[in-house]
Amino acid sequence: MDDYQTLIAACDSLPEYSTIVFGPKTYIFSHTPIILKTFNFQGPATLKREDQITYTLKEPADENSTSIILNNTDGIIPWERFLLTLGKTGANTTSINVVLSINGDTLFLYEPLGRTADNVDGIYPAGTNLFKNINFFWILSETGYPEESCSFTDLTFDGNRDNNTGSYSWLLNSAVMQLSKGTTRYRNCKFINSPGETIVGHNADIRNCTFYNLNGSAFHTSADKVYCTESELHSYLFDNRFENTNQISTTITGHSEGVITHSNSGGYYTAERNTFTNVGESVLGALYPSNSLHDWGTSDILFTGNTINGVDRMVYLIDTTAGTIHNVIINK
Repeated sequence: MDDYQTLIAACDSLPEYSTIVFGPKTYIFSHTPIILKTFNFQGPATLKREDQITYTLKEPADENSTSIILNNTDGIIPWERFLLTLGKTGANTTSINVVLSINGDTLFLYEPLGRTADNVDGIYPAGTNLFKNINFFWILSETGYPEESCSFTDLTFDGNRDNNTGSYSWLLNSAVMQLSKGTTRYRNCKFINSPGETIVGHNADIRNCTFYNLNGSAFHTSADKVYCTESELHSYLFDNRFENTNQISTTITGHSEGVITHSNSGGYYTAERNTFTNVGESVLGALYPSNSLHDWGTSDILFTGNTINGVDRMVYLIDTTAGTIHNVIINK
């Protein structure tokens, strides 16, 4: 078995609350493990994303297509997440879709392709690029927000950004997607070379970790008001080091325009005793009030007692045209 298959076999066979130890070597992730139990993942080890495989459409498709034909499907499995891209920026990509099944070079999809983020005509000619989305861990069930409370200790997450340059969309290739009602804990971990965003979610407890050489944000706070209560959102970032982040502008307010960014009930965190050095764009992303029934807006932030070096902008922007920002205290 490859490293992905070995990890899935361990997760399937072990009971809830088990500790899974990665030995002192580099593990290559070729797919996204979906974590449906509470596990404690420990190093020392390096987890590295595989070199990006570029797939292309063999025949044209459009926004209504629920199946597509590729040049090949080697390395793609059912329930793989992917996007199509007409260019490198997030605006040129579709939303993430899911492979239901595979027959030869044909992928059958969970939903129609839809349009790209910039809402151009949903026409995808032969030769359009397709990329797999590989997260190191996806803590989310197929149907909703689960209760898992996983932890990660002494692990290096290497995003392999130099070999994953086909798209800079914030949708693609974050390190950990943690949309769980349980707390996800990170201790003494390193997150390096991220091609996009790094940790995405809420209810995170991040301490003594290093974030270095990131194309996008280190932590993107996001939750859904329909599934979560405010008591299930708050995150803590203490004694972490952030350096050389936000090196590729996504130009999407709410994603990767700051080291810590906010969308869909973003905010709800305390950040203290962290060090920010040579970060691109801003330390904190856009602050803006609620704009949908899924979103409380950017609220309940305490940012204080941090060290900031060589940074031009503290906050990307503050926009209160749609309402009021609540309980946000920013004091370097």
